[in-house]
Amino acid sequence: MPYAPTDTPADNLTVLRSDSVNSMPGLVDAIERQHHLPILSLGQALLRLHLLDEASVHALEREDPSLLRSRSHELVDRLLLSEDELHRALAHVAGVIEIEVLVFELDRDAFKILPLRQAHAHHVVPLGFANDRFYVASCAPTSELLHQQLCTVTGHSVLLVWASREAIERRLEVQDHIENATEDPLGAAAKDERRRETVFGKPTQHDRGTVLDDLVIQVMAEVGSASAAEQLVSATESAGMVRLVNQMIDEAQRTQVSDIHIETNPGESLTAIRFRRDGDMEPYLWLPAKLRGPLVSRIKIMARLDIAERRRPQDGKIDFSEFGGHALELRVAVMPTHDGLEDVVLRLLASAKPLPLSQLGLQARDLATIAELSERTFGMVLAVGPTGSGKTTTLHSMLAQVNTAVRKIWTAEDPIEITQPGLRQVQVNPKIGLTFASAMRSFLRADPDVIMIGEIRDAETAKIAIEASLTGHLVLSTLHTNNASESVVRLLDLGMDPMNFADSLLGVVAQRLVRALCPHCAHARPLDEAGWNQFLEEYMDGSELSLGEAQARLLKAAGVHSPGHIRTSHAVGCQHCGGKGYKGRLGVYEILQSSRSIKRLIQQRARPEVIFDTAIVEGMRSLRHDALEKVVQGKIDLKQARTAYR
Repeated sequence: MPYAPTDTPADNLTVLRSDSVNSMPGLVDAIERQHHLPILSLGQALLRLHLLDEASVHALEREDPSLLRSRSHELVDRLLLSEDELHRALAHVAGVIEIEVLVFELDRDAFKILPLRQAHAHHVVPLGFANDRFYVASCAPTSELLHQQLCTVTGHSVLLVWASREAIERRLEVQDHIENATEDPLGAAAKDERRRETVFGKPTQHDRGTVLDDLVIQVMAEVGSASAAEQLVSATESAGMVRLVNQMIDEAQRTQVSDIHIETNPGESLTAIRFRRDGDMEPYLWLPAKLRGPLVSRIKIMARLDIAERRRPQDGKIDFSEFGGHALELRVAVMPTHDGLEDVVLRLLASAKPLPLSQLGLQARDLATIAELSERTFGMVLAVGPTGSGKTTTLHSMLAQVNTAVRKIWTAEDPIEITQPGLRQVQVNPKIGLTFASAMRSFLRADPDVIMIGEIRDAETAKIAIEASLTGHLVLSTLHTNNASESVVRLLDLGMDPMNFADSLLGVVAQRLVRALCPHCAHARPLDEAGWNQFLEEYMDGSELSLGEAQARLLKAAGVHSPGHIRTSHAVGCQHCGGKGYKGRLGVYEILQSSRSIKRLIQQRARPEVIFDTAIVEGMRSLRHDALEKVVQGKIDLKQARTAYR
């Protein structure tokens, strides 16, 4: 049997013995059985554990019953019990299982989830996972603060069981010897860093975990045992919460994060904070459930939003410099979720300088095309793609190309993310009637040479943009479509006159952002004949390219004369890229340049696939083509290439 009950005639209550609870299955079974046993009072627990005799318990009851309830800590002050003995008795009252931690069979990954250094700091032993909970042995398992700290450190829902202080110390000493015996050339500090990565994901600085742990503990201490309403107010305004939010934003800016996601969960589940870096989500921090309300309220206060409104979405902005941070603006979106909770997404809008066209990842042919389009004196150029694909960056790089003393350039943006001297930039504000369309009308009265509109969202804006491009202005704008040929049809579907649109359109730049391979660790491998043939088929798929033309394009892109010299690179991981194999992002482009054939097709309202096939014949590289050409150039791997066109 996994455990054995013992009965005491005095009260006929049952207590679980711990001598057979030495594995996770036995522990789970014991906890399940404990749920069906009667609840012990503190006096009964003291008797059962032989910590006090019956006369002493009755004497305490006669003196003041609260001595065995809310004032039980005074038993330690009177030297009737040690602190550890009191914690053990309280654990029995709470129905916490006892284990003999010296012989308990730990999960092999237990100390990866809770590193040995943290186990020493909290004086606990990690046991393992079961039923989506992480079990930990402690000599003070009823401590709420300890429970919250362990949830924060591990990133999991923690359940505490009791073990004696002496047994915990001896088990940690054993683990010290085990880890010292298997020490590798990385050294103890690096090993500890690797363990923290298991919990938090790859840290952005070596002391990040310790700093955040301390801040969370500070906030928990400041909240204390106040009521729920008092906790919300005190934690929202506490020094610890202010520092915690500032630390989070500061680190996000320093490590070039684009978005901060705060994801709340019901009940006692932890609140997850994740960063989006280079397009991918990364875990950053887990907070106790008690802090989710104060955290969201703190951000609402910074964004000047209504902290009492929880049923509707809210949008706002934070000027981080007003709160002691660097020059940084954050766009805040608060979304109500189930159970009356709210999620928050903060987008970092640090004002930045435009990138030169040469740094966008354009192929030489595409770089020349965009540079030529930028120099035109009238017409319309569109940058298209999903949100976060770098459209605004491309347009500002084009503006930087023509931003000289002889040109007047107006922009209408929402929000203004990139600034450069010489531009006259307007922040769109629909609440006061300042829309993209109204801004365009005003620009036409302000003698512009170049106009940039943040996005064509409706027929009115599209019509004004086309008219402006036909009356001697170069107009740049963005559109949310999948590829270049679809963009043409989308504008026609908005009701644009095909004759005017065909005359105004200079080109469409469709783009995606993918993760670039780390140049320090990317590993190149030659393609065998079967791999090359498969690669060719994927390159040709969806287009009318011949086999010979496809092969010629790929060989030219790779700079080789035969398929036998083609090599593709793969992500490995090193210290420069944080072990991910990728570093930074790279653009993948599809540039549809207007020609006589394309104009004729627009005027005829041709379908997207007809426009696409014609452009390919005239030399356009699709998103698929450009991505796969960047694979044979060793810039990205096949996995990232496929994200650009699938």
